[in-house]
Amino acid sequence: MATITTVRGEIPAETLGFTSMHEHLNGDMDLLTRIARLYSDHTPPPEMLALRNENLAFLRSGASIFSAECMTVGDVEYTAAELGHFRDIGGRSVVDASPIGIRGDVRDLRAASERADVHVVTATGLYTAANRYDEHVGLTEHQHAELFRREVTVGIGDTGIRAGLLKCALSAASPRAPLSEVEVATLRACATVAHETGLSVHVHTAFPMGHEQVISGLGVLLDDMALPPDRVVMIHMDSFLRPWNSRRDYLGSLESVKFVDTTLVERVLDRGVTVGFDSWGSEVEMLPQDDDRLKGLIHLIRSGYGEQIVLGHDITQKPKGSLTVRTDSPYSTASSPRLSLSSTSLRTHTNN
Repeated sequence: MATITTVRGEIPAETLGFTSMHEHLNGDMDLLTRIARLYSDHTPPPEMLALRNENLAFLRSGASIFSAECMTVGDVEYTAAELGHFRDIGGRSVVDASPIGIRGDVRDLRAASERADVHVVTATGLYTAANRYDEHVGLTEHQHAELFRREVTVGIGDTGIRAGLLKCALSAASPRAPLSEVEVATLRACATVAHETGLSVHVHTAFPMGHEQVISGLGVLLDDMALPPDRVVMIHMDSFLRPWNSRRDYLGSLESVKFVDTTLVERVLDRGVTVGFDSWGSEVEMLPQDDDRLKGLIHLIRSGYGEQIVLGHDITQKPKGSLTVRTDSPYSTASSPRLSLSSTSLRTHTNN
């Protein structure tokens, strides 16, 4: 019988139910905030970073990365309440795609999962080469695999909580730069552990990567490491539906038109893997809008790819919620801003 490893232990795969495939429920964004500060001309003033209704549009644009108040890490009450609202609309399971360094304390995930009675699958793995703590810099491919293997088979630290998927990230300085050797080593290590354990490998892809870099990374898993395609989930493929600067060009000329391009997504899908359309609700300027995602999704489903697509929201921080205060939540003993995940049927790729 196929089983899934959750933060509360093993469950039969058929009990997963309605599943959101990519969230960050207890995200420790400290590393990402450090990187954001390097590329920002200035940090927004504190009054604009406060989690208040009048700041929501600004915070949702990406500025919330600079706000400690917006982070979910360590806030079990908030996470339990959000999972409870998800359960209220029929949700049963959430895949938390936070690898080592950004996943926070997994005991908090378990506490929130227990309180809301929603299954949560957590990850092992490492993020981009630039987003790692010193203790994980310079690891060999073998050392990567040892670390991930232990978290899958023994547990994360001394918590006894085992990871149910492998997560790694590809990045690039420009669309034509070579893939990072460090990130490729992480990718290969994830594939090694996936072969041993049956878990799936979820691969982050994002701006400013180009099409060939994505295809190259996929080739490492499928060709070099011979990982079965049904064990691969290429994340954030909806971010490639239109060029990064297309909104600027569209607004710059009355003659410009908006378009959606599924060329890369179809090239990836034709290798037999699963792709994530997992940034629904994002208001970050460089990413596609939800109508772009929906148009691309409809086209891909009509083209016969429906069984290879999973959905999520990539929620990392509190501003994506509506800030509707719920004092009557049975999942929380404190008032919590409401964050409603949209009710979308998803299939999961974790372990058999």
